[in-house]
Amino acid sequence: MSNDYIAIVTGANKGLGFAIVKDLCENFKGTVYLTSRDETRGNEACEILRKLGLKPEYHQLDVSDPQSVQRFASYIQNKRVEILINNAGILFLKDAKEPKLFQAEQTILTNYFALVNFCEAILPCVKEGGKIINVSSSSGHLSRIPSADLRKRFMCENLTLNELNLLMRNYMEAVKNNEEIDEGWGDSPYVISKVGVNAYTFILNRKLSSNGIIVNCVHPGYVMSDMTRGAGNVSPEQAAKLVTEIALNSKTGGLYIWHNGDTVNWNGPDPRGFIDGKI
Repeated sequence: MSNDYIAIVTGANKGLGFAIVKDLCENFKGTVYLTSRDETRGNEACEILRKLGLKPEYHQLDVSDPQSVQRFASYIQNKRVEILINNAGILFLKDAKEPKLFQAEQTILTNYFALVNFCEAILPCVKEGGKIINVSSSSGHLSRIPSADLRKRFMCENLTLNELNLLMRNYMEAVKNNEEIDEGWGDSPYVISKVGVNAYTFILNRKLSSNGIIVNCVHPGYVMSDMTRGAGNVSPEQAAKLVTEIALNSKTGGLYIWHNGDTVNWNGPDPRGFIDGKI
């Protein structure tokens, strides 16, 4: 495979993203780009992999910075993206001290809007046979939103990206007005951000499937990371195996894949109950 064929992993200087880059370097026959917001940490991560005999490439990328996204998109414009793994994201834990509105805005802007804007900027480089994987969460299951009306709007098969963007902005406005509970959004910005990511996954797959491009979202499990302060029951290395397998070998798009490899119904019963045995 030509060096012009590339795989990209966002948010990859540590944790799950780093483990995915390592797996791809070992199994993908093109060039793997490790990207990160912090250039020093990103280069240090690449050096660790090079000492293992692997050959990642590095490029700075802050998916929440439009100028950084544009620089990266320009850099790869003559390359062919075979694999894009959108992994970058944030999580405020329950004891976070930041104001509720700040948490909601930052979570939605980073986990949803930044992912969408970056993905849309890169799409011209994703050709037939390409795979896009959006790293989601159990929080992205529609059952996590209390309102049946909101769930219906998210799962509409004719939902457009503009309509989805408006839904996400409506949520932030509800939080601003302290009305998110009354409107049925629930109390978790992270849930809404990941529901948005899943909805975007299905919109994008409908748009690109005729071009031979596969788009899926995956809940990799409760991954131990700095973001969770080490809490979790799955190591980054374990979680990366599933994400890499989907990126390399998936034949079907529009799927929401659980950490055990099962495809789950986005609008069905909460899989935490019938797969994980807990809610």
